[in-house]
Amino acid sequence: MIRRTRRLTLAAAVAATSTALILAGCSAPDTSDGTPAEEGGTLVISNWQWLEPGRGETLWEGISGYSAANPNVTLEKSETPYGQYADKLNTELGAGGGPDVFVILDSQFATLQEAGLLEPLDSALGDADLNNSNKDLVIDGEQLAVTWEQVPYALLGNKNVMEAAGITEMPTTIEELIAAGEQVKATGADGFAVRHQMSEFDGWLLDFQSWVHGHDGAWSDGEELTLATDENVKALEAFKTVYDSGIMPIGDDASTFRTKFKENQLGFMIDNAGAALSFTSGGQITGQDIIAAPLPFPYPGSHQKLVLAVNANSKNKDLALDFISWFVSEEGQAAVRPGLGASTLATEVALPTEFSEANPWAQTYVTLGAETSGTLIPGFETKTKSIMQFVMQAVERVVTQDQDPKAALEQAQAEATR
Repeated sequence: MIRRTRRLTLAAAVAATSTALILAGCSAPDTSDGTPAEEGGTLVISNWQWLEPGRGETLWEGISGYSAANPNVTLEKSETPYGQYADKLNTELGAGGGPDVFVILDSQFATLQEAGLLEPLDSALGDADLNNSNKDLVIDGEQLAVTWEQVPYALLGNKNVMEAAGITEMPTTIEELIAAGEQVKATGADGFAVRHQMSEFDGWLLDFQSWVHGHDGAWSDGEELTLATDENVKALEAFKTVYDSGIMPIGDDASTFRTKFKENQLGFMIDNAGAALSFTSGGQITGQDIIAAPLPFPYPGSHQKLVLAVNANSKNKDLALDFISWFVSEEGQAAVRPGLGASTLATEVALPTEFSEANPWAQTYVTLGAETSGTLIPGFETKTKSIMQFVMQAVERVVTQDQDPKAALEQAQAEATR
């Protein structure tokens, strides 16, 4: 990510957050009551992941390890479904309230940091050995967040379905993926699935980034938009080729095709490490039934990034900063690792041996995490979602109306620039 110091105008804030709340210029006053962390208190921690079946409980159990380091603290969940999470948090923070600590996507981080609503964390980091994933969270010399998890994408295979179709190797190219998908379809299962509809815009815009980065594409040069480059066109052509191949269950949303994967009704899919971990909860497969491999593209794909930040309006800043200090410690990172699976964390913490043995697919994600790219558009971080609205509308026209890929992206370029 290119780090820049720009102040949000009213229009930019509204566009970036999809809410009428004015975040620009909401720099928070010092509202802390000055209570030392060792005296404890109630610490409210917000994350939509608390609601994820199985995984949410594991994550909260890991976070609850802070209670051992500070027995006087009472930890309280703030739970909001993913679809409403960002707007609700923006509203709370803009009104001077909200949770003490929260997990957000990097796109929301870009908006909140420009609005001055994030507390600097430097005093809490001490000798923490933060890895490179935290570098783009430093703004004007201040660490305003740390990595919660950096989640790369990979090609996943259902081993049971592959064996039924006589497939012994993971596809490494688009052509091999289509051929393998056709073999799977001959058994009665679906061949391959990925998000492909505007009804899932928030997830699709993130997923599609891997196709672009996987073909050495980019949406900007850091200064100007570059939506219609040859590399981006190749990525869109590859997506349409797979879409038209007959191996995809057209119309299935992510919930549907993920369930099919768990129930041995889908051969391959492109998804992130968090999704892979969730497949082993309540399904018919275990971690031994999942195979992960690099994406079938010439270059590495992208990653989703979630960060952990402290509310600048918090009345419990000392306690919140003490929690951050624990989180980036060896103890804290080891405590949250089981719930975050194969993601890249704030420090280089190894996968537990027991987890690796139960989930041999996980190491592929750890390896890929160091090579993948972020999903924010360099130079346009706070406007990424607005720009991607035009891009994904172009992708939809190509796959559903057969518009020429080059022409579609040129139209998106003109619309986004205007």
